Amino acid sequence: MSIPPDKSPDRITPGQSMEPTGKPVTPGKAPGDFDSHMQGANQPKTAPGTPQAPGGPSPMDVARGPAISTGGVSLDSLLAQSKTAQDTLGTVQKQLNDKNLKLKRSQSHLVRQKLGDANSYIRAAGSKLGVQTPESKLPPGVSGVARFIAMINDGQDQLAQVQAQLKKMSAQGANVNPGEMMSVQVKMGLAQQEIEYTSTLLGKVIQSVTQVINTQL
Repeated sequence: MSIPPDKSPDRITPGQSMEPTGKPVTPGKAPGDFDSHMQGANQPKTAPGTPQAPGGPSPMDVARGPAISTGGVSLDSLLAQSKTAQDTLGTVQKQLNDKNLKLKRSQSHLVRQKLGDANSYIRAAGSKLGVQTPESKLPPGVSGVARFIAMINDGQDQLAQVQAQLKKMSAQGANVNPGEMMSVQVKMGLAQQEIEYTSTLLGKVIQSVTQVINTQL
């Protein structure tokens, strides 16, 4: 009885390339062409002479933000948190007064939305601490940068009242419910996230306009 010929495909052995190039492949290492391809695979193609995009985190990176930790919350940590938000609002105010700031309509809408949300979070946090601040009413006819400055001033006033209340509670040795303190911390963290988003957005706009001006000179 004769044995039928073996019609199975060739056995795949380490070191043998599956491509019909005949070039040996070192185990654990991709071919050189693949290496060079992968090195440039993720590189964006930019036309010659095109200005590079500004570096640093994008507004969307800031929007995602780190997870807000609720461990070790205290009156002192809440006070430090409110001061950080106040400092960042000050940075946003300086950016709004920058001569190179040129906002598009969509960007203006984002700034108005983010500052409004930040103020709402701050007001909610203050309410948890017993600080009652009425909704701010902007003067009629105020728009553009003047409107944003007014919103920042409102946020600064709210934060000042929150800090005064926290200092008062700390001096009196007030016993605050841990759940309420965590709620205040989360709301202050959300406010800070919105403010940082605004600051990053304004920084990107200013940097882009500055690069264009320098390129034209």
